[in-house]
Parts: sequence; structure tokens; C-alpha cells
Amino acid sequence: MLKRIACFSLLSAVLIAPVTADTNIIVEDFESYADDAALLAAWVSSDVTRPNNATALIPGDTAPFYGGTNLTKFAQFCGSLNDATGLANCGGEGPGGGTVNISQTAFQIAPSATQNVELTVDIGDDALSANKRLTVGLRAVTPAAQNLIELGFFNSVSTTTAPHFAYRAVLFPSGNLPGTGSWGSFSDDAIDQPLPPEIDTPSEVGAGFHRYKAVISLTGITFSLDLFADGLLNDPLDPVPGVGIAGLDAIDITAATTGPNGFNQIRFGTPSGASTPSSGGTNINAAFAAFDNISLRLVDIPVVGTPGDFDGDGDVDGRDFLAWQRGESPDPLSAADLAEWQGAYNGGALSAVSVPEPTSAGLLLLALSSLLAIKRR
Repeated sequence: MLKRIACFSLLSAVLIAPVTADTNIIVEDFESYADDAALLAAWVSSDVTRPNNATALIPGDTAPFYGGTNLTKFAQFCGSLNDATGLANCGGEGPGGGTVNISQTAFQIAPSATQNVELTVDIGDDALSANKRLTVGLRAVTPAAQNLIELGFFNSVSTTTAPHFAYRAVLFPSGNLPGTGSWGSFSDDAIDQPLPPEIDTPSEVGAGFHRYKAVISLTGITFSLDLFADGLLNDPLDPVPGVGIAGLDAIDITAATTGPNGFNQIRFGTPSGASTPSSGGTNINAAFAAFDNISLRLVDIPVVGTPGDFDGDGDVDGRDFLAWQRGESPDPLSAADLAEWQGAYNGGALSAVSVPEPTSAGLLLLALSSLLAIKRR
């Protein structure tokens, strides 16, 4: 694990020119599918004898969830391994999914000196059980397994007592992350920005779609979690969706060297190597988790040069403040980066700073109030 000073050095080392263009590899919101069969024609089941036990296409208005976008349809992972009690939540299609997952492999990508690999997914949790193992994974499967990253729910993380919101990186040339184990928790107080202990379990957080993200550079991975996918820091004393100041709820930045095989498979469902009940054990009311807005992209690395220019477009304006809000500045969500943006935006010694517009002036006031709120916390 790297703390913030080390994180700044790590990210600065890869922010170099020139840049190319952002490229979408997979952008999946499940809106284009008419039924389960159409979904499973695009995503290949790991068990062709029971493909529909992997997922079901669900109308979003049936889910008591907050957060996320484009929720007209999403993919639901069904039940637990050979557990018939999950039938009601799986459309009555046989024993639960268990070890089944679905995947796509029609791509070959890797981070470079000018672009990072960015994986994002919204995962819906009913908050009725912490006994879940459901993730989105990215890896190389050919010519040899390598560079495995997973994001989601995992109920057995040895480094913390609240392991539900989890991530991992294994089979990298630099070794397994985090530490000597394979899974890490966004609740672990050893990471750069952990979830507050008052909102680090499903029962405390409540039902919602939560946004997981991994940004992979040549030398590191930034893992982040946005509870309710609302772009706000959730107040531990009042964790109400849509209330709070801007920011990601948990961040961990680790050093990792991506192997030469890069990435050529994305899949979701049961995590790699997991063969135990996956979506809530035998509790029929908790045999539910959903996936939406899966995004795999190659994203330009901002050019280092102008202080406060976090989006790399050559000037300092309100868009850079929004980039800071999203954790995309060199030292994510830090008061130091906010002060850098404020100094540049207010004029300083720069000539390329944009003239404030009425809406940008409002952002500046929001930035000042956010800084005060961070200091109070």
C-alpha cells in the first residue's frame, strides 16, 4: 500500500506526453437486449449446459435501489451454487448460478506511456446479506493467465472485519496485491482513503448501485469506490444517498507492473476460484446482486505542465475542479490539489487561466466550502 506522498510520485511518473485519444473497448448498459437469450448471445456463459443460471435481464423499476444510471435494464446474477431456494429471484430457471459467470474476449489491450486502462462497473446490492462473492474481473487468459483484477463483493478478506466491498489484483509480475494476500477491502484502515467504519458494511450503507473503478497504468493501479454512484462523499453520521460533499468514498493506489499479456477478457459473476455460495447463501431474500454500466476504456494520460490543469486541456477552469471532484488530480481529492487549482484559477502567475463564467464562479464557491468541510472532517 502506498500513502498519499508515494501516490503522488507514482502518478506523476506516468503523466507524460504525447496523448492519443480515449477509446471505448466495451460499454455495456444492457439496454439493447430484448431478453435473456439476447444477453447471453453477446456474453458467453462459462457453463453452456445452464447458461441462463448465470444471469437474467431485469427491468430496473423492480429494484429497490438508489444510484446508478440507465437502470431500465440490468443483468442480475442468480442465486447460489445448486441452491433451489433462490429460484424466485432467478426467474424460476433451476438451481442458482454458483460457479457460473459470463465473459467477452474480443479485444486485446494494455496500458501504455500515453494511455491508462480504465475499468468501471455499477454493482447493485440489496444489503440483505454480507455473504456474497460477486465481481467483475479483467485479465489476460491467453497466451497465459496474467494481470487479474476483480472488483465487487467478497465475504472473506483476512485484513479487515468488514470485507464486503472488495477488490484484488493477482498474477502481476510485481506480485499479488494488496500485500501478501489476494483480496483487499475498501474498509481497511491501512489503505489511502478507507470507508468510514460507520458505513463499511451492507446493513450500514443500505441497498444501492455502487460504482467500482480500477485505473491501470504501466506501474500502478488506482482502485476506487463510489457508494450509490452519486459522486458524493457519504456522511458516516447521516449516510443518506444524494447528501454530502463531492468525492469518492474510498480510494487505494498500489504499485503494480502490468505483464506483457495485457488484458483480453472481461467477465462478471462468481470471482475467479470461488466455488462456494455466491449471492447470499440460502437466504432467498438475499440471493440478489446486479451488474450495470460496465465500461472498459483506454483513457489518455493528462499532460503535465500547467498547475491545476487536471484534465490536461491546457487551461485551468471549472472542468478541472470537476476532475478534482472525481479523484482525477495527481493526489486524488487532496486539499493540496484543490489549493493548486484555486491558486491557478484565481490568476496566480498563469496566463492560460480561463475567465470565470457565472457557473464557474459558483464552482469556485463550492470548492471553498468543500475545502472547509474536509478540514472539519
